[in-house]
Amino acid sequence: MKRIALAAAIPALFALTACNSEQDDVMEAEAEVLDAEAGVTEAEADLAEEKADVAEEMGDDAAAAGLEADADALEAEAETQEDTADGM
Repeated sequence: MKRIALAAAIPALFALTACNSEQDDVMEAEAEVLDAEAGVTEAEADLAEEKADVAEEMGDDAAAAGLEADADALEAEAETQEDTADGM
């Protein structure tokens, strides 16, 4: 009887292992997507900084300050995305 129960449990264990492996693959893919999104966010932050530099050169200090604030927020968001991806 124990052999029959063990024989019945083995396929379930293999299925569970396969399911866990698939979940790991999904988590890894999600982490890669988040990391890519962080790269895009960092590029947006760089662009905002460049726009701020242009605004400052043109004498528009208010616009420059706003763009710098946007860049800082985007950099913080990118860091959060990277931290989340690293934690997955």
